[in-house]
Amino acid sequence: MKNRVLTALIGVPVVWACTYYGGLPFLFLVLGMALTSINEFYSLMMKKNYFPAFWVGNVITVFFIIFAYYALKQNWEPAHSAIFTIAAIIALVSGIFLKREKDTIVDVSVTLLGMIYIGWFFSYFLFIRNMTEHGGYLFFLMLTIWANDVVAYFIGTKFGRTKLAPSISPRKTVEGAVAGFIVCLVASALFSWIAELNLTHALILGGLIGVVAVFSDLVESLIKRDAGVKDSSNLVPGHGGVLDRMDSFILAAPVMYYYLVWVVLR
Repeated sequence: MKNRVLTALIGVPVVWACTYYGGLPFLFLVLGMALTSINEFYSLMMKKNYFPAFWVGNVITVFFIIFAYYALKQNWEPAHSAIFTIAAIIALVSGIFLKREKDTIVDVSVTLLGMIYIGWFFSYFLFIRNMTEHGGYLFFLMLTIWANDVVAYFIGTKFGRTKLAPSISPRKTVEGAVAGFIVCLVASALFSWIAELNLTHALILGGLIGVVAVFSDLVESLIKRDAGVKDSSNLVPGHGGVLDRMDSFILAAPVMYYYLVWVVLR
């Protein structure tokens, strides 16, 4: 617990400063987290005796993040399908050079999955950050997810009795998930001013985030469980790996982005 608190006291101000000021500091923050996460993911896959093309996944992840950064002031959506298609083609072609006598298609699939799960989804952090001058929407996402995670952890630990998904994450409980969801709604109302959202949109987003964040967390837990490990790495003292810290955000960010684009800002 001491390591967890100390790491948070150091890491949170850095993340908040980069988010507030944006620009290159935020780009390098996202790029660093994405590259660390995709290598953690591929390392987990190697524990399953899969051999993803590390260099392809890393290069495409950098490309996705850099593209997102330079597309901020432009209408990026028309190029979206083309960018993804090119990345998929490169991943498929990489199978020719993996030099495996069997399971090559599995290695290619794992390579492609890492590119989508990390590189593609992490790019949405840049798009959300750019929607307000100082990252109000992204601060809203961080605060609601952190409120959800913290309350779900403590309530689940102290009062949890009913397992949420015992075969995937034995420590997660229904009681913790419900408490986290309720607090996520409360947090969305309390912090709506940061993103200049009206109460209705804030509560709807809070509800979406509260649900999707749980599934996003479970997806990463499923990956770790399948690989037979507790943490994605030991890089972050008291917290496991970077992927462990980002698990709740990975699926929640794209969902929030499209709600903002299709509903709030239309």
